[in-house]
Amino acid sequence: MADEDLDGAQREHELYLDERKQLIDAARESARTFDKAVLTFGSAVFGFSIAFLKDIAPHPAPGTLKWLGASWLLFSLGLLTILLSFLFSHRACLFEIDEATNALTIPKYQRKRNRWSSVTAWCNFVCVVLLFLGLVCWSVFALDNISRGDTMNKLDSTSDAKKGYVPPSPPARVPQKVPQQPTAPPTSDPSKK
Repeated sequence: MADEDLDGAQREHELYLDERKQLIDAARESARTFDKAVLTFGSAVFGFSIAFLKDIAPHPAPGTLKWLGASWLLFSLGLLTILLSFLFSHRACLFEIDEATNALTIPKYQRKRNRWSSVTAWCNFVCVVLLFLGLVCWSVFALDNISRGDTMNKLDSTSDAKKGYVPPSPPARVPQKVPQQPTAPPTSDPSKK
């Protein structure tokens, strides 16, 4: 009976270890996917805002530029935060490797708290918040310029101002010179002297 209990406990322990390994792999893949998605999203939104500025609102209203600047600052900080998250995640893994080694080799070892893991989680949260706030600021900028863009385009189309390079008109037809009738050479009159 004791052997059966030992075998059952050993099987449960093996199942536990196998499930734990699968959960660790799933967590690793989830973190990797999250990091890639956030980095891709932040870069795409940042790039889209530049394209919007170039193609849709090349002359934004001056009062909206603060929203554009705030969005770019928040996007940049969000991307920086996710990059720091990569670095801190690596440090958290190295810390856990060292802790596992110490726990196995040093009797009665007290495991330390992994601060790198906490900083990584904090960076992930802050990154999402920064990118969200950047998206809100950019949306305010975009909506304000789109609504002003309709009236500005109407004003621009009615003005007589030329935009960009306008080639000169072709020259008018050069009048052809009509040959003059030959005139008699002046005669020298001795009486006029």
